[in-house]
Amino acid sequence: MDSSKREMPACDVCQRPANQTCGGCKQVYYCSRAHQKQGWKDGHKTKCCPFKIQFTCALGRHMIATRDIRQGEIILKEKPAVVGPRMACKPHCLSCGKKLEPMTIEGKLDYYKCTKCYWPMCGPECEQSDIHKHECRIMKERGYKCNVKYDSAEKTEAAYCVIAPLRVLLMKDLDPKQFENIMNLESHLENRVQTQLYTVLKTNLVAFIKNVIRLPFEDDTILQVASIFDTNSFDVRSPDGLKRFRAIYVTASMMNHNCRPNTRHIFLGNDYNMVLIATVPIAKGELITATYTQSLWGTLDRRKHLKQSKCFDCECERCRDPTEFGTYIGNIYCSLCNGPFSNNGLNKGAMLISTNTFNETARWKCEKCDHYIQSRQMFWGNNALKQDLNKLNKTGPQELEDFIQKYNLTLHPTNHLIIQAKLALAQIYGNYKGYTLAELSDDMLKRKVELCRELLELADKLEPGWTRFRGTILLELQSAMSMQTKREFETQKLTKSGAQDQLMQSMALLQEATNILRIEPHMIEALEIKVKELSNQLDDANGIAE
Repeated sequence: MDSSKREMPACDVCQRPANQTCGGCKQVYYCSRAHQKQGWKDGHKTKCCPFKIQFTCALGRHMIATRDIRQGEIILKEKPAVVGPRMACKPHCLSCGKKLEPMTIEGKLDYYKCTKCYWPMCGPECEQSDIHKHECRIMKERGYKCNVKYDSAEKTEAAYCVIAPLRVLLMKDLDPKQFENIMNLESHLENRVQTQLYTVLKTNLVAFIKNVIRLPFEDDTILQVASIFDTNSFDVRSPDGLKRFRAIYVTASMMNHNCRPNTRHIFLGNDYNMVLIATVPIAKGELITATYTQSLWGTLDRRKHLKQSKCFDCECERCRDPTEFGTYIGNIYCSLCNGPFSNNGLNKGAMLISTNTFNETARWKCEKCDHYIQSRQMFWGNNALKQDLNKLNKTGPQELEDFIQKYNLTLHPTNHLIIQAKLALAQIYGNYKGYTLAELSDDMLKRKVELCRELLELADKLEPGWTRFRGTILLELQSAMSMQTKREFETQKLTKSGAQDQLMQSMALLQEATNILRIEPHMIEALEIKVKELSNQLDDANGIAE
């Protein structure tokens, strides 16, 4: 059609021809500034967003940018549609999600119990909360009493698997629209139904809903709800680590996964609203992505986790690259090229890489010689070294340093197991008892700076932009550099000018960390303290010999 004959879009307020678009989402038109303001007040404020949901056969439903999105910009704020415990977990409150501690009741250790359904709770206030009242009512009416009791601090309870699906099923009458939204999400039930877990759920969960609570749902519907939770839920944790549960965010669940995502998310407030933040600039038309796995895992572990937990085979750019953007985070050295009988060291540093990253059974071959090993050897070796790492005493640095030294001829310096050890060390040096910044030797302080710089270099490749990983490492580096500057100036290894320059570098790192982390409420006070401390150091340096 001739563009001159196309109809103009209609104003969202008066439906007359309009040529002004919303500056935020670019999806709504207005005929005047006055109607734009009116539309904003009438409800567009809550709907305006820089993305839209699209569907293609290749990607399914996905989120795409409708305009250029700035680094650090909030893309989405969303309330959870439903929250619930994990399939199996240690006893915690069904209302607030707090991990429970036992109390002495009639001479025995046990939890406070809801007076109606007997589920462990924090106390009377949580017992009467809105989130618990409907499930509590139905369980009381059906004569069900929970039998979860305190046996040991380490016991994990499988009984919690019924709560999240029950909350969704109760929505059919309580909130039909939200129930429909949740049921329209992908479940992948066909891939899960024959697994060992779902064989157990067929007995436990289905029997609980149909026979104990006696709700009128078919077996497939009950299992579909459980599978929707497994496919779409986000793992929610409080900053203090005392609360952990699962939540479904309907809109956020439309994001595609990528092993190098362009967003990060945080959870705010007692209602755990999700805030989605752009970690890098996102151009109009680009996919908006999140990661459903751990960025510091190698491809073998990430793809296995995604297949098992989310039922898809990741084929992103990182998974396609056998070197993982040159980090070799999942690779090991070739034993022939790097062994004592290698070819005069000509191939020193040669790595074994997968011959087909999309096939977990593919052989791993040296980049420079003909040596190869079977994939099962990589799995066995990985698992054995993971067990070694998990056994280490992590209250101090020595065993972690020994682990790195022990495997330095086998594992690349940025192999994921070495990185986990280095990340732990970066936290221990400067923070743990006996290893605070003031207590660190100069060599330990130097080691902390080196570790932080290595981790930042890795972050630039695997988690580029304003990620929480980068923000926290920047804080650790800044603290160590400031202490180094203080010591070097006091021992006259640095001039006043040199100290000022180094402190300004530390301030630049702190400012970047603040830009990344200031949206997280629990970080605000700590960031303010660090800025004040560093400003005082700068003032002291400027004031000397004036």
